[in-house]
Amino acid sequence: MFGRSAKKKPRLDAITAFLGAGTQYHGQFNFQGVVRIDGGVFGDIISDGVLVLGEEGLVEGSIQVGELITSGRIVGDVTASRRVILNKSANHRGNITSPSVVIEDGAVLNGQLRMSEPEAEVLEAGPVPCALPADAAPGVTETT
Repeated sequence: MFGRSAKKKPRLDAITAFLGAGTQYHGQFNFQGVVRIDGGVFGDIISDGVLVLGEEGLVEGSIQVGELITSGRIVGDVTASRRVILNKSANHRGNITSPSVVIEDGAVLNGQLRMSEPEAEVLEAGPVPCALPADAAPGVTETT
């Protein structure tokens, strides 16, 4: 009624779920919106939302999210489509792939860091406009 949709969209500035300290979750963890974890997750996390991992938080598994803000411990690879923030108490053992990464002084990263292009820029750029033939040397142009 009055133009409102029946399905509410999650707000990106409010926590939509919380896993408290002393709590453990085993298995694949999917969510929408913003989730804060201060307990342990043993399994993969998949979402296009924001994952906030508190100082007491632990994740053992791969993480694929829109944004990760962590002060806790992660054992596994992280892929974020927007940004990863490792706060000073963060400890990460695994690889990170994201277009934007912030690592505070004191954070520990044991793994490889790959800066990917933001998804929006890749879509806007489109295909490569021109390509040289495979046998052409770089910097050499062919004239007729």
